Amino acid sequence: MDRGEERVPLKQNAWLVGVSLQVLFFILFFGAILPEMNNIIGAFVCFVIGLLSLFLGIKSLKQHFQPVLSLIVIAIAILILLFTLYAYFTTEAGIPPAILQ
Repeated sequence: MDRGEERVPLKQNAWLVGVSLQVLFFILFFGAILPEMNNIIGAFVCFVIGLLSLFLGIKSLKQHFQPVLSLIVIAIAILILLFTLYAYFTTEAGIPPAILQ
C-alpha cells in the first residue's frame, strides 16, 4: 500500500459480494433473462446464487459487520432459495416440475 491505495476490509467484501449476487439474480429475473435459459441451467444458477448469498450473509453476520444489513441479505437469500424450489421443483395440476421439462 505504498502508492496510497486503500483496501476494502475483508468484512465488507463478503457483504458486498452477497449483495452483488442478489442484484445479479434480480437482473436475471426482472430482465426476463431467466425464463430464456434452459430450465436446468436456470435452476442451477438460482440455487448457486441463493446458497452463496446465504453463506456470505452468515459470514458477515458472524464478523459483526452491519448486522441489520447482513440479516437482510440472509432473508433475501432464503427467499431466493425458496423461489427456486417452488418454481423449478414443484408440480402443478399434474404437470411435471419445470426442471424435468
